[in-house]
Amino acid sequence: MSALDHSVRLARIDVTRMLRKHTDWRSGSSSIIGLVMYVLLVLVGTLGGGYLGYRMGTSLAEGGPLFGIGTFSTPIAGGILALFWLIITVIFAVRAVGQRGTLAQPEGILTVVPTREALAGVYVAEFTYVVLWVLGPAVGLGAGLALGSGVLWPVVTVPVAILAAGLTAVTVGYPIGLSVRHVASRFPFVAQHKGVILVMVFLGYFAALSTGTVDQLMVALFEPMQASPMAWYADLLFLGTPGVEGSLAKASGAVAFTLVFTVAGTIAGSRVAGIHWFSDPALAGAEPDPVATEAASPGIERRIESVLGPRTAALITLSWRRAVRAPLKLLYAFFPVLMMGGFLADIVQSGEIPPHLPFVAVVVAAWAAGVIFTLNPLGDQGAALTSTLLSRVDGRTFVHAHLLAGLAIAIPIGTVLTAVLAVLSPIESETALALVLATPVVMVLSAAFSIGVGMTFPRFEAVNVTRSMKTVLPSRWAFVLFSAYLFVTAAAAGVVYESSVRDLAAGLVSWALPFGLSVSADTLYFLSAVLLVGAVILPVVSYRHAVRRFDGYTMA
Repeated sequence: MSALDHSVRLARIDVTRMLRKHTDWRSGSSSIIGLVMYVLLVLVGTLGGGYLGYRMGTSLAEGGPLFGIGTFSTPIAGGILALFWLIITVIFAVRAVGQRGTLAQPEGILTVVPTREALAGVYVAEFTYVVLWVLGPAVGLGAGLALGSGVLWPVVTVPVAILAAGLTAVTVGYPIGLSVRHVASRFPFVAQHKGVILVMVFLGYFAALSTGTVDQLMVALFEPMQASPMAWYADLLFLGTPGVEGSLAKASGAVAFTLVFTVAGTIAGSRVAGIHWFSDPALAGAEPDPVATEAASPGIERRIESVLGPRTAALITLSWRRAVRAPLKLLYAFFPVLMMGGFLADIVQSGEIPPHLPFVAVVVAAWAAGVIFTLNPLGDQGAALTSTLLSRVDGRTFVHAHLLAGLAIAIPIGTVLTAVLAVLSPIESETALALVLATPVVMVLSAAFSIGVGMTFPRFEAVNVTRSMKTVLPSRWAFVLFSAYLFVTAAAAGVVYESSVRDLAAGLVSWALPFGLSVSADTLYFLSAVLLVGAVILPVVSYRHAVRRFDGYTMA
């Protein structure tokens, strides 16, 4: 069997395994939903590409402005395509950092075929996934462009250009990602602090999005990418299209560039794969983690013990240690912060804090207090759950410990954040003081409700946070119910507090009701007030349920 046959067979096995995984009806509704979403996205992309190509081809053939904006420019199109190429390359690099950076059965494959052939099989499989996603939209775009311009060339040149760009993105991105994976998994320091580094990367990425740094980076990269060979794909894509001043030399150069980068990427990737696939990963637990030791030292535990007792102190410090050693568990706490991304960008650009931001900060603080340690307390115990249940810890102690573990961290941070935003924003002093005083109360209620939901719907199995890292996160039902409680409570508070919100909400509800029904602002005010009373009572009920749930919990 030739080297090409080996690579194609490995790719076919990989793609077949992926298709079976995502089309297995017995694996639950997620596979069905994922398959339906894929078909819809490709169908919409194909039809949308066809319509876009037809409109573009018609405008180019008539010599008029493109979409009524301006004349077509091949260099600008090349810069845009080159930026898209860069984004796709980053995506394949990230895939290589994750599960795609290793073979399914490395011990068997690498003893039968050379590294170069195994890597080529991975490349062919990755390129097949590119084809599955972009071939339909590319053919639609080419067919529409050909129909609108009156020439047949785009039917061939558009798919060829897009698939060629996808091939080079694979051969460039994969070796880069595999190199990053090697550093992350083979160097002891990086392996020991991989979770912390991932959280820092997430926060840095969020900060870049919030402050507009990503947009500025794209603008700064436009001209360099426009002058790079990746921009030549635009000349290949529009080759022979009327009204386009393309370069045959650049179009030919794009084909040559694809061949050169495919060969160079295979050679470079083989070197990196030969080092990475034949080396042993670093052991993250080989040395004690100084961060974890300092985060919850025996001295802190003794001080807590003197106030709260030994069992509560042990559970609190254990929760903190787990959070430090596995910070990915806390990613849920950062989800609502994404809501404030647009506000942060506006603040950076305008230098002013909008008056509604302190209110949003209260909701974000309540969210954080409810998800840190209380949305999956049983699942967070892991293998220690049996020992905890057999110990002398009762339900009240267990629930108190998890509430205190989260609130001791969340209340100071949330209250200070709300206070700073309230003081700097243009709201009245009385309102600012009320918000600051209400923040810890709201956080306590949020945590008390979430622990009851988390005890009712625990999750014990780990889920993929990235393609190569797993952690135990709250269950879907716990997440949805807690989110619904927080959303309804915030909406009811807004209706009761602000008359403009009340009128807007009454209009929206009346518009949504069938049969011409409507709700007045006064009626909505009364209903919201009743909901707020229930929102205060529910955490008490949830807390008592959590205590009883632990006392009566048995292992199956």
